Amino acid sequence: MMTLAGTFGVTEACISQFLKRLKAQDGSTKGQRTGRPRVSDLNDDRNILKTPRTNPRLTALAIRREVFLNSPYLPSVSTVKRLLNAAGIMGRRAVKKPLISEKNRAARVKWAKEHLNWTRQDWNKIL
Repeated sequence: MMTLAGTFGVTEACISQFLKRLKAQDGSTKGQRTGRPRVSDLNDDRNILKTPRTNPRLTALAIRREVFLNSPYLPSVSTVKRLLNAAGIMGRRAVKKPLISEKNRAARVKWAKEHLNWTRQDWNKIL
């Protein structure tokens, strides 16, 4: 223990406690984890992240329905959102743009062509 303590730069008591813990776990490195067990596994997580890349307009609720269609358990929508945000896929909204009808478009082009050769004095009359 003295040799190990000197090698790692810790006290002998620290090495002793570590070995005692290791012996209590029967040599296994996995201890009991705290908290609630995960609902989704790595394959589910991969599918959750793949879905918005194929269809970016899906909501978190729709992604959850699609990925866990035949699954006996459903993660919450906030779990899906948390996973997407951690991967850098943030929620977006499409910009609302006014629709320009063909009639309005033709009228705008006509107006622009009529005023194409206006001089500064012509524009000063309006401004």
